[in-house]
Amino acid sequence: ATITISAGYVSSEDVLGFTDTSSITGSWNASTGVITLSGTDTTANYETALESVTYNNTSENPNTSARTITWVINDGDGNSSSVTSTVSVSAVNDVPTLSGAGKTLSFTENGGSTVIDGSLSVADVDDVNLESATITISTGYVSSEDVLGFTDTSSITGSWNGSTGVITLSGTDTTANYETALESLTYNNTSENPNTIARTITWVINDGTVNSSSVTSTISMTAVNDVPTLGDADGTLSFTENGVATVIDGTLSVADVD
Repeated sequence: ATITISAGYVSSEDVLGFTDTSSITGSWNASTGVITLSGTDTTANYETALESVTYNNTSENPNTSARTITWVINDGDGNSSSVTSTVSVSAVNDVPTLSGAGKTLSFTENGGSTVIDGSLSVADVDDVNLESATITISTGYVSSEDVLGFTDTSSITGSWNGSTGVITLSGTDTTANYETALESLTYNNTSENPNTIARTITWVINDGTVNSSSVTSTISMTAVNDVPTLGDADGTLSFTENGVATVIDGTLSVADVD
């Protein structure tokens, strides 16, 4: 018997399978899309064998054209007329993946905007583009201090929400460009007396349909002692011999930001 994917065949995806019996063996030819069953056996056993032939598609982004399966049997002298079956193929959206995080950024007070994690990896097995990403300070967020920053590209824009600690990247672009965009994201702390609890950064990407699993990075915080300040000591006391003890300067200003 020969079973052929006679229409719609995609050699890189389609596979016909058969488990050999004691008297019937199967041989799959991937270049032609034909599986051949050979060996003498009863019509009943051939019927069972044909009914056990399987179809599989190995692609994560399959061609969704219908496949026509053509069946022919042979009694050793001649072929039967052919009959056909149809395989319809439905694609399923695969979740994009984000990996390579886990880095800890050691941030020191007054350090300025600093890249959080330059080792991220973005992929999507069935889509060349992504549509958005959210990066959240998910633990330790101090709204009066913490800022996530992003410099817009020609196709990806960033929107920072200071009340929630979330920056959203949006715009259709390639997975490679989104990876570059995520790796350029910065953290800054604007306080002169920062809270030194660690911040957790949670990253999520979206292909327009579904979110990836989240990955996290960490920011450790080190405060720096700020020098106290003394100002306005510019008065001149005019003291006269035999004068009483007199205040030198009543316009001094004392401060310490931390």
